[in-house]
Formats: sequence, C-alpha cells, structure tokens
Amino acid sequence: MQRAEALQPLSKQHKTALMTCLLIRKGIRRQASISVMTDFLLKCWEKELSPHFVEEEKHLLPLLRQFSQGKVYAETIQRDHDLIRNCMVHLQQEAVSDRLLPDIANLLEQHIRYEERIVFQAMQDFVPPATLAALHFHENNVVTVCNTYPNHFWE
Repeated sequence: MQRAEALQPLSKQHKTALMTCLLIRKGIRRQASISVMTDFLLKCWEKELSPHFVEEEKHLLPLLRQFSQGKVYAETIQRDHDLIRNCMVHLQQEAVSDRLLPDIANLLEQHIRYEERIVFQAMQDFVPPATLAALHFHENNVVTVCNTYPNHFWE
C-alpha cells in the first residue's frame, strides 16, 4: 500500500532513525569505542529522534485517540516513547554498559517497524482521507547526524 502523503515526512524521519540503528550495530561489530557510539546516539537523539517523538505526540497520537481502533496504537507508541526516553537518560550516565547500545538500537528499530508496518497501514484504513490529509508534519531538511558525524566508527 502506498504511504499517505501526510505520513511521508514521518516515514522519511524513520528511515534516518533506522540508519542510526544500523550504524550503531556496525560500530558494535567493529568493537568501536563505546563512548564515541554513545556520543553519536545522544546527538541523534537531541537533533532528530527527540524532536520526532515530540511531533508525533503533538499531532499523531491525538489523531489516533479520536478513533476506537487507534487508541491502543496511541498507547503503545506513547509507552515506547517513554521507554526510549528512559534509555536515553541511562545513556547519559557514566559507565554505559556495552549491552545498552544494542538494546537501544533494537528497541528503536522495533518501534519504527511497528509504526511503519502496523500503525501507519491501519491508519490509512480507519482515518478518513481528508482527516489524514489535514495532518502537517515538518519536513526534516536538516542534514542528519549520520551524514555529519566526524568519527566514522562504523567503517
């Protein structure tokens, strides 16, 4: 099914977040510095992921909650957001475990796949097209952290 135009900006941001997960996994396989990968992930969180979560919580979740079919999706997305935020708080603390980074990458990827494959697909069935078209998400034209991070620990 073709992605609704109104959801495409979120899907593009999801693609960037999936790249972040991939680069973290590559860094782990290459046994890159935990502190460098932590710095990278925190920069991605600050510049890309956290603003994305805020935007979804401001626009997407209220829309989902308007429909009986969407309430469970909104609850799950909010729970995931809260869990990922909590992980980022732990990531900012000293002595980050080498297990935390792959756990965050896995959690983030699962969350994105859930939104893309389940929530967005379902929304296109139960949200009236005019209501969906009225959503306005910001195009993220910022150069991504993945493209600008100076240490290519994943190579």
